[in-house]
Amino acid sequence: MTQPKAEVEHGDNGATKGDSAYARHGLDIIAIVLLIAVIASSWCYAQGMWHRADWQMPLTYKGPYAVRDRSDILVYSAFIRAARDGHFAPFTAKFIPELGAPYDGNWNDWPYLEYVPLYLIGVLARGVGIFAALNIVLLVCNCLAGLTFYLVARCRKIDITWSFTAALAFGLAPFIFMHSPDHPMVALCWHVPLLVLVLTWLTGEDGIAVGSKRFWAAMSVAFIAGLLNPYYFSTFCQLVLLTAGAMFLRTRNRKHVWIAGCLVGATIAAFVLINLSPWLWQIRLGQNHGAVVRQFQWLEIYALKALDLFIPPSNHQWTVFRELSQWRAGVALLHDEGSYLGIIGVVALVMLIAAAIRGAVHRGSGIVPVGAWWVLWIFLYFSTGGLNAIAGAFGFTYLRAGCRLSVFILAIALLFAAEWLSLRQLPRAKAIALAAVCCLIILLDQVPVPPSPEEKAEIAKQVSSDEKFVRDLENVLPPGAMVFQSPVMDFPEAPLRTESSYDQLRPYLFTRQLRWSFGSMKGRPREQWQHEVEKLSLPESMAAIKSRGFSALYVSRVGYPDGARELEENLRALGYNREIENSDRDLFCILLQ
Repeated sequence: MTQPKAEVEHGDNGATKGDSAYARHGLDIIAIVLLIAVIASSWCYAQGMWHRADWQMPLTYKGPYAVRDRSDILVYSAFIRAARDGHFAPFTAKFIPELGAPYDGNWNDWPYLEYVPLYLIGVLARGVGIFAALNIVLLVCNCLAGLTFYLVARCRKIDITWSFTAALAFGLAPFIFMHSPDHPMVALCWHVPLLVLVLTWLTGEDGIAVGSKRFWAAMSVAFIAGLLNPYYFSTFCQLVLLTAGAMFLRTRNRKHVWIAGCLVGATIAAFVLINLSPWLWQIRLGQNHGAVVRQFQWLEIYALKALDLFIPPSNHQWTVFRELSQWRAGVALLHDEGSYLGIIGVVALVMLIAAAIRGAVHRGSGIVPVGAWWVLWIFLYFSTGGLNAIAGAFGFTYLRAGCRLSVFILAIALLFAAEWLSLRQLPRAKAIALAAVCCLIILLDQVPVPPSPEEKAEIAKQVSSDEKFVRDLENVLPPGAMVFQSPVMDFPEAPLRTESSYDQLRPYLFTRQLRWSFGSMKGRPREQWQHEVEKLSLPESMAAIKSRGFSALYVSRVGYPDGARELEENLRALGYNREIENSDRDLFCILLQ
């Protein structure tokens, strides 16, 4: 590892140091307002969010899904519902009274979750509703990512033109769009540029002075990272330790190691703090190894793959790019979750690689950019068959989707490219013209095709069908009545035939006074009774369900090969004729009393 050049004032497209601080801040404010306006309007275009009613509908629901399986939106909507009701707060036990009937749904066995942001979204939902809160946060994901990148670039003394352009590329990253709305905690990557900034601070000869403003800023960033997505903070900790180790070997200054220990310690402290409640629960009742299973093959299937950084999504604006995406989907043996960097991101990565090659081959021409080493490590660790797979072979399988680290690569590459262009100090007119072309490419390349009116109408129809179905049930069942859900499914991450893992959470999103059998975490003896009931003959299982106090049987047709027609006929033969069905005809409920 080599020491980067000291930060210098690059100027703002020709601005001199004599320019007043007021003028510079004024330009920054204008740039930030314009940046947020462009990102927000682009997001609204891409998601078709132009009317108030649009915000009350989810971006997707039960499917079919045009891009990939997005059924995780149902579980995240359930998280928001539970947080809204005060049942999913940080630092407390998490029992959901509407789920896991006849008990309360146990959500205390997650190995880790981003409890703080999920709870805050739930608080927002108290005022605007579940789906509107999720939509607002998804918009914030893009806007905050762009804003944070801009501020980091300006902190690095990169001029406004290239700070704005790179921030726009990051704020409209295809990665964020691809993970909206089903992986909102993955799309919440606004802090990744801050993590890269802290890493650059570590590369100075003297590192970060203990007790300085920069030290406490770095500690704050590290702590916040520990509260958010584990992919990002685990990569940050790895790069902190590697960078500090390299700087120690170069300078023999132990302060680098000490600072790295402080940063990693702050991240771990936040991670432990936010997960302390579920961990204490598992200590008290024993670890639940079956709650969330991470099989080794998923580390390979969802690993980082270099080719996918260049493959656009299937909802790209351009036909030729959509065809390229379809080709990749047809020949790929493994999966991807949206690693595409965008044209500008790809160019930035190529610039970083070219600078690294030049620095390595021609010693006199420069040094290998430190960002290139970081990108190399990410590939070594998270690519197919990499170090993450080796760790998985020894049992550590939690970081299964290495492709999610493409956003880290994007931030590193864009920051390098923006700084490189800023150092060139191009004439004002030329810089503005080139940046304008880049911004145009970003908008045309990275903003996906919006959903068609037919797609939006279908989502609204699905939501309306489920909401009316639950209301019809609540009109005939007493408050607190329990509904047994069939087919029996484990929770979480346990799809059954053609039914997605979280399909049976749909009624929970709308219920006000009913309780549902699905939704308590698998792996403990208490939840096994449903599988025992399922093994009985139909008359015996109905008697067992009623003996436990259930008032209705909910049936999801997609969970049965024949659409549950045989089950429906057998129930009628047993005298269960009071039936309520939703308008989509994929759910029906038999009244037992």
